Amino acid sequence: MATQAVAAGAPQEPADPAEFVYPTGFGKALSLMLAGEGGENGIGVHKVWPTLSFPALTTEQIDQAVTGNSLVIPYHYAHQYSDDGKVGGYNIRYDQVELSKCPTTEIPNDGYLLYEGVCSAQVKEPVTGTWEAKDNKLCVDIAWAGKTQIEDCVTVFFVMDSVAFVKDDGTVSGKAHSLKKGAAPDM
Repeated sequence: MATQAVAAGAPQEPADPAEFVYPTGFGKALSLMLAGEGGENGIGVHKVWPTLSFPALTTEQIDQAVTGNSLVIPYHYAHQYSDDGKVGGYNIRYDQVELSKCPTTEIPNDGYLLYEGVCSAQVKEPVTGTWEAKDNKLCVDIAWAGKTQIEDCVTVFFVMDSVAFVKDDGTVSGKAHSLKKGAAPDM
C-alpha cells in the first residue's frame, strides 16, 4: 500500500466541519431543530469528551436557518426574519400597573407579571429592521420604541436545541434563543 508523504510545514486542507458535525446533513439537522426535536441525532452528535465545542454556522447555514423563521426569547421578544431581509415581530416591555390587576397566583400567558409585590403588564412593541448573513455572521439592525436597539454582527451557533450568538470580543450576546418555524407564536 502506497502512502503519500506530506512535506513538513505544508498547509493541509482542514476537514469540512459539516461532515462530522451534521452527519445527516445540515438540512436534516435544521428540520429536526425546527420540529422541536432538540437536535436529537441530527445536530451536534459528534463526540465531545473531554471538551465540548460547537462549530459556528456558515453564511449559507445562517441564511437557511433564519430565513422565514423567528428567533425568540420567551417573555422578552420574537424577531421574525423574512426572505427579503426585513425583521419584524415584537419586543415585550413590562410596565408597572395597579397591584389589583395581577392575580395573587401567577397565571401563565395572562399578560401580567407579579414579582416581589410589583404588578407589571406586558406591552408588545413592534420591531422593525433588516438582517443579512455575511462573512459567517448574522448582521442585524433592529429598532423598537422609536430607536435602533440592536446593531451588530454576531457569530451563530446551534447548541443542542438553542441558538447562541457570540460577539467579536468572544462574549455571549444575551440569553439562549429558540428557533421557531415561521412567524413566532404569541407569548
